[in-house]
Amino acid sequence: MPEPIIDPEVPERQRRLLMSDADVLCPPGAPPGNPPFGGRTLRDAGLCLSYAPVWTLLPAVMGRFYGGAVMWAGLAAQAVLAGLAVGSIAWGPGLGAFLLLCGCLMPVVFGVLLWRCGEGPAARLAQTLHGRYVRPQDLGNASADLLERAREAVGAVLGSEVNRSGLLDDVRNAVTLPTQLWEIALTLAQVEALRAEHEAVPHREDGRIADMLGAQAQALDLATEAVSRRVAALEEYAAQAAAADEALRQWETARRLSARSEAYRELLARTVRDELAVAQLAGLTEEARRVEEVLRASVRRARRAGLALAPGPAADGLAEAS
Repeated sequence: MPEPIIDPEVPERQRRLLMSDADVLCPPGAPPGNPPFGGRTLRDAGLCLSYAPVWTLLPAVMGRFYGGAVMWAGLAAQAVLAGLAVGSIAWGPGLGAFLLLCGCLMPVVFGVLLWRCGEGPAARLAQTLHGRYVRPQDLGNASADLLERAREAVGAVLGSEVNRSGLLDDVRNAVTLPTQLWEIALTLAQVEALRAEHEAVPHREDGRIADMLGAQAQALDLATEAVSRRVAALEEYAAQAAAADEALRQWETARRLSARSEAYRELLARTVRDELAVAQLAGLTEEARRVEEVLRASVRRARRAGLALAPGPAADGLAEAS
């Protein structure tokens, strides 16, 4: 299932919590209220009631299903229970007192199990942040495809070598691109909600209503076209970043070859005249210079494509320069 798009303004800790359990995210629509009893059901109560005796008497067995700290805690509790049982039978009031103690512990265990049922922290946070994330599965096929294209383009730019090397720092990709992706997702979600509302309008055959519906449908189509152009701009930026990556790889190869020029000079000097050696090395140097020019031009094109996505002074300056 595709990952949701989350508002980049959401703190990183909350973002990680939502992504850890994306199945609890709420579908679009009115913000859901808190469920009764914290989301606990009669089925939860029945299961807790059936598990309570086993947790009380055999915590080591139950803990093995969870692993980690729970398993070790279960083993420790089992050791304590075994000690109490042996002590009660050998030196204490007997097995009956031990069973009575276990009977007193069962309601406590039941309460703890029931308390842990219902909504978890991710589900509660999903309600609090409802409207600040978009689930691709809640969009129509066309909108979901647009969103996935935008996500792939953003990922391609952020993962490019020229971006990691800092050659596109002036675009501020780490800030600009997640914001672009979120705005695209939010617009598509709004278009889908309005389209569903638009298609549910009754009496569509009435003349005046049909005119209003036609105007609304045109507005929805224009909004979708605008998002499509924005996604295409992101894809163009990703293509330019990929081209710059290729130019960077060629430049690094040329630089390595150029660094070995002295070794080639010595080799040629041993076998041919100095003039020929100089000519051969001049050719290597000129090729390295041309490759570097290709890299610079490719990075300039990628920067131009990235700056065109960011509104503000940078984009205005780019427009004037063009």
